[in-house]
Amino acid sequence: MIIPVQPNIQCENCIKCGNRPHVEQHKKYWVLTCPNKSCKNFVKALTIDFATWNRLNKKANEIPATTETLKRTA
Repeated sequence: MIIPVQPNIQCENCIKCGNRPHVEQHKKYWVLTCPNKSCKNFVKALTIDFATWNRLNKKANEIPATTETLKRTA
């Protein structure tokens, strides 16, 4: 079963081809996937995981740079 993602839900487009994802149900898993099968871009979880999809499909200039200094632990 394939369900399109509504436009009012905040969801990033596919980073590879730019299409809006859709939701598929496979037994007990929900898969948020790109409609273009050649992209092979998907997120599989027990619930629909928009947060992971959005994190994986952000463009490099949209990801905030950290200002923290890294500490050596060894």
